Amino acid sequence: MPRAYPRPPPGMRGAPAGYLVAIDGRRTTVGQDGAIGLWRQGYGWASGVRAGRPATPVRFLGRRSVVVGGPVGVRRFYDPRLRRAGAIPMPVGRVLFGQGSVHGLDDEQHHRHKARYLDLLTPAAADELRSRTRHQWEQAARTWEPGRPFVLFDEAVRVLTATMLPWAGIPAGPDEVSRRARQLAAVLDGFARPGPSYALAATARRRLDHWAAGLIRAAREGGLRVPPGSPLDVMAQAREPDGRLPSPRAAGVALLNVVRPAVAVAWFVAFAGVALVHQPYWRERIAAGDDAALRAFAHEVRRRYPFVPVLAARARTGQDVLGVDVPAGGYVVLDVHGTDHDPAHWPDPDRFDPGRFLGPPPEPGTLVPQGGGALRTGHRCPGEDVTLVLLEEAVRRLALLPLELPEQDLTVDLARVPTRPRSGVLLSVAP
Repeated sequence: MPRAYPRPPPGMRGAPAGYLVAIDGRRTTVGQDGAIGLWRQGYGWASGVRAGRPATPVRFLGRRSVVVGGPVGVRRFYDPRLRRAGAIPMPVGRVLFGQGSVHGLDDEQHHRHKARYLDLLTPAAADELRSRTRHQWEQAARTWEPGRPFVLFDEAVRVLTATMLPWAGIPAGPDEVSRRARQLAAVLDGFARPGPSYALAATARRRLDHWAAGLIRAAREGGLRVPPGSPLDVMAQAREPDGRLPSPRAAGVALLNVVRPAVAVAWFVAFAGVALVHQPYWRERIAAGDDAALRAFAHEVRRRYPFVPVLAARARTGQDVLGVDVPAGGYVVLDVHGTDHDPAHWPDPDRFDPGRFLGPPPEPGTLVPQGGGALRTGHRCPGEDVTLVLLEEAVRRLALLPLELPEQDLTVDLARVPTRPRSGVLLSVAP
């Protein structure tokens, strides 16, 4: 069963940050394939299977596999004896990451492609994105009329898209920003949800791929002036070891994998808005310019509120994984959500408490909302620092305003991936 957050006090329709409620009722039967359990239970499946153990055998997509978690499980998950090729089910991977993306590569091919992202997502780039997104949030805040509710999630998607496209070297006026924001949000919202949402996500992905490939062609042919060193310039000019230019479609996929993850920060922003309203102590510290409190708040949002439930790899050869025999091709599934909510490392893990991050840094392998392992040589997300910057600037802007939560449905369905408060988080500026 997914973890059910404490129910709100009687009579409260909107659940504050400490009372977000999981909706379930979709149980997994004994012996059912773990992929079905993941689909039905979402964020709670892996931790329910593990029950606090570092590793538990399962069947996953018809293969003998294992679910791992905690620091020991995280270290084992990033062992080079595992591979990423073929680990992401094709329907999910093609829609979320794109065909042939870096997420499904291994060894030298992975290192070479990932180096392009590391060269782009530098500390200097994070500083520039901080300035750009701060400007976008200030512009957005000017449109928020006192007493008139706005949907924070929708605002965040638009602000983040308006931040990323120009930085990436992509020309985009207001109409283009709105169009691409809708498509990027559709991809992120529906990639793991069979049915109409997935159909919308797949359609949006095709349109984004066509658009990005056109940008690559225009940049290569000189029909589009591209800022030197921008992501569009880098992806358009990058070559394979034999000197060939990748196809425009492949280069466009790489370009979208710079922009798309930043838009996913909107899910964190939605949760952060609820937490800010119900955490006046932290809101006041942030509004007063306490950068340590701001960074701690952003870390706690990523730890406490879910986006990624699990990550997957496959065994290159038959091997022992923390006491479980996994054959070649078997899956090793990392319990991301359960690791970030492990009471052994996070006391009272469902309580929102940024104070956890004001002391020594957490033990490696205990905070993995965007994966773990080595940044340069492993599969750790290269955009983690950018994620923090984008989230921090949203929180900073919101903390400066006297925000209110109108009556709404803030329940969170932990069986839905990715999840967020059902209303999208309606906020209003107090008159």
